[in-house]
Parts: sequence; C-alpha cells; structure tokens
Amino acid sequence: MMNLKRLPIGRSDFKSIIEDNMYYIDKSMLIKEIIESGDVILITRPRRFGKTLNMSMMKYFFRNDQDNKHLFEGLKIWKKKEIIEKYLNKYPVIYLTFKDAKQEDFLTMYSKIKMIIRDVYDEFNYLLNKNILSEIEKKDYMRVLGLEEIKGNTIEEKRSNEKTMFEESIKKLSEYLYRYYKQKVILLIDEYDTPIQQSYLNGYYNEFINFMGNILGNALKDNEYLEKGVLTGITRVAKESIFTGVNNLDVSTILGKLFNDKFGLTWEEVEETLRYYGLEYEKEKVIEWYNGYNFGGKEIYNPYSIINLARNKGEIKYYWINSSGNALIKQLIRQSTAEVKTKIEELIEGKEIESSIDENLVYGDLDKSTEESIWTLFLFTGYLTWTKHTGEEGEPRYSLKITNKETLQFFKKTVVDIIKETKIELESIIQNIIIGKYKEFGIKFKKIVKETLSYYDISGEEPERFYHGLILGMVVGLSKKYIVKSNRETGYGRADLILIPKEKTEPGIIFEFKKYSIDFDKDLKDSAEKGIKQIEEKGYEEEIKSYGIEKIIKVAIAFDKKNVEIIVK
Repeated sequence: MMNLKRLPIGRSDFKSIIEDNMYYIDKSMLIKEIIESGDVILITRPRRFGKTLNMSMMKYFFRNDQDNKHLFEGLKIWKKKEIIEKYLNKYPVIYLTFKDAKQEDFLTMYSKIKMIIRDVYDEFNYLLNKNILSEIEKKDYMRVLGLEEIKGNTIEEKRSNEKTMFEESIKKLSEYLYRYYKQKVILLIDEYDTPIQQSYLNGYYNEFINFMGNILGNALKDNEYLEKGVLTGITRVAKESIFTGVNNLDVSTILGKLFNDKFGLTWEEVEETLRYYGLEYEKEKVIEWYNGYNFGGKEIYNPYSIINLARNKGEIKYYWINSSGNALIKQLIRQSTAEVKTKIEELIEGKEIESSIDENLVYGDLDKSTEESIWTLFLFTGYLTWTKHTGEEGEPRYSLKITNKETLQFFKKTVVDIIKETKIELESIIQNIIIGKYKEFGIKFKKIVKETLSYYDISGEEPERFYHGLILGMVVGLSKKYIVKSNRETGYGRADLILIPKEKTEPGIIFEFKKYSIDFDKDLKDSAEKGIKQIEEKGYEEEIKSYGIEKIIKVAIAFDKKNVEIIVK
C-alpha cells in the first residue's frame, strides 16, 4: 500500500505544504487570473475557504528576494511560460495579515495594528543601510520600528503624529521599496476586515474605523508605487472610505463569477480527494453535508470540512461549524426582529426566503435595522447560500436557503437556543406584573426597548406595532395559563391586548398602548394616564369579568420613539 500524503490540517503556509510534500489541491491558476484583473482586487469568502493559503501562494510566487521556482514546477501555472518568465519572483511584496487582530478594546487593537506594521518594516530593515532613504526618512523608519522617539511637544501632539505616521506607513514603505528595486510593489493584505469586525463587536468601531480606513486608503488610492493590491476578507466593508476612489478596483464576492472556483473545492476536486484517500463510498453523504455553496453559479464544497473528513477516515461530523468565528452572527440573531426569527424558523423547515443583498455591508449600519444586513451577513459568512437571482436586472434580490446539513445544525442548535433565551427573558419580565413587581417590570421593559428598538422601523405610520409585538412576544409563553386576546373588541371599544387567566384566582391584565401626541399631551406621563383612563372609561374590563375574574391589572404604555412611560394600576 502506498504512503498517503499528509493533509495540511491547520497549515496555511504554501511553502511548507509544498516542501513537506503534503496533499495540495492546485489553485495556482488564481495567479494568472489575478495578473489579468484590476490594479486593486478585493476577494470576500467565508472563513476557512482557503483565503490565507492562496495569499501565501501569491506571496511566494511574486516576491523577488527568494528563488521559489521549485514550489511551482509541478503546478498548473508552471505551463504558462510567459507568466513564469515575467512575474515569478520579480516583485517586492508587502504581505500583511490581520487574522489575529482580535483585541477587545481600542488601545490594545491600536497597539496590535502597530505591531503588525512594525514587523513588516523590520522585514525590510536592510533599506536603512542603503543609500535610498534621506536622514529624515531613516528617522521616520526608526520611529515606526519603535527605535526613535515620536516628534511632538505635548503628549497629544506625539499621539497625533504617531497615528498619522502609521496611517501613511504602508504607502511610504512601498515608495522605499520602489526606489530600491526600481520595481513597483505587490501589496497583499489578508483578512483586512477582522479588526473592523472586532471593533464593531466590542463597541469601539467609530473610534477605530478611521485609523484602519486611513492605513488601507493611503496604501491603495493613487499609490504610484503600487503594481497590484490584493485584499481578502469575509465582507466588503463600504462607506468607510476604504475603497472609495480606488482606481481600477475589482471585487470578487460569492455572487460574482470572478475567481469563483479558486476558493473552496469544486466537485471534481472533492472526488479526487475522496478517491486518493479511499473514501469514494462517502460521496452521497459528503454532498448532503458539505455541498451547497454557490460561488458565482459554481457549486462549491467546504474545504475545511472535506480535509477534516479525509483525516478522520470518512467520519461525518460538524467540522466547520465547530471551528468558531460566529460571534457577530449570534449577536445579530439575539437582537433581531420577530420577522427575522420567523424566517429563520422557515429556513430550518427547509423553505427558501427572499431578500435583497447588500454587497457593500456597513458595520456602522448594523445597529440601525436592517433585515437585509442580517441576511447579507448570513450569506457572506457561509451559513446561507443563494439559489437564484430573483430581482430585476441590476436589482440584488436573491432566494436564500440553509447551505447544507452541517450549517443546518448551527441553526438548529445555536439559533434556536438564542431564540429560546430571548423568550425566557421576555416571559420573566411579564411575570413581574403578575406578582406585583410593577417597578421592576418598568425598568426591564425600558431596557429591552432600548436594546431592540434600533432593529425596528418605528418611524412609520404604526409605531404601536413595535410595542404591541414586544408585549405579544413576552406573553406567548403564558398560553397554558392565560387566554391571550390581541386587538379584540371588548366592552365599548377595543383593548390592545388582554390576558384572561384560566385560574380564577390569578389576575387578568389589560394593555393599552398610547403614542405621545405633541398637540394633545403635556408629556409622556400625561399620555400614559390617558391610556389608563381609556381602559376605565371604555369598559375594557368587561370581557375579563365575564370569566369570573375579580382582580384586573391595567397597564398603560405611552411612548415617543424609544422614550417610554408606564403606569400600572
């Protein structure tokens, strides 16, 4: 029996995989496609789909300080002799990876970014000994390395100068390398959006985005020393001025055809892998569990799961979804609207949903609503796939479904758990009214409103719907003990929501929602008092009393956008 090649589990360094003769699925023709594409290329794919390995391959292909012919001799690109002669080991390469930039606050993230740039400067420190830098430039170079004091008369001035220096550092380095080699630079930036996503998750996004945007913007826009820039990430971060004004920009997302078979595995590559490791009998299960990704109309398989399957001799398991990286998804589900949660339940049942997809995802806008952002993020991170384009020409509307059995498990477990947690939390709030803790109800209800309000459109004609829906969500778990009647005719008018206990000893509850009127109400408290008065005057208690219930609790909730006043009697 032949000795099988080792699988590159946890390895993303191209050189070590080839030199150690490990199993490698040849994606080298990406180099040709990159050369033929725009001056700046942004590639977005889900995590663990081979982005870092492909960037590493390009680094070894282009860099001019090494002879790497031996790495490419057996690969498809080797047959393209013109490309080999013109491009192989012919360019200075600046390679940055932000994949480990996952700090929890601005200052430690700022320090981490400085350290990443410092390491790159250190790699080219031989430039200090060449006669290409002026004395001032040498001092600036030393400052980036942390070996020379930052200029400035005050601490604030020094901080400001340091920030500006790091924001311009990559562009400056490309200029120095151009001067030395008389050759423009290839700039490779892996996982550029990891620190941006972390800043959003940890609440310092607004503070951080300008710093990060300026580093990238300076390096990519009108940089006369740049031959080509390639960035990878999970999302295209827009409106942060990073790509605004970048000339000749090509963007490759999972919705487009560009590079659509170069990240993740095609069925032919999966078959080849299964055949090599004697696992062809697993074909059907592999299709069911790890298939389903649609990259620009090309059927793609999850490479991380396939490689782990081969290592574990065909054992079908949840490989990719157990490899972390879904904190943002969890947060968005937790804060999402009832409509989103309903659609998630439909997806779990195997149905498809339809949504507009915003390729220019803006982290800063995620707080402001939007269902579209949630489905876009689900799609770009690989938890959903698109089946067809349903919009008019040019309209980014798609049919979406859960990708495969592996991602279905994520929805069944993680998502359902989050929805359950939220329901339990909401139900506990309503219990405060039943047991007479009215103040506690008020405090917790206002907190929930503040946390979830931004995900609803309450500027429309019926902002009452938001509040009505929130209370309805709270009482839904009480259906064993209460008859819940929403917007029913009672007495002389219509109560917004009534709870009729099945046990006569328990209290009945009436909810009335009042929108603050600038013309008729003195303040929110006045609105709430009018709500109580309305319950009493219009005889909303009649239906509850007809069930033989004696104790009735009246709750008026007055609101003006996210400001709430509650009166309980």
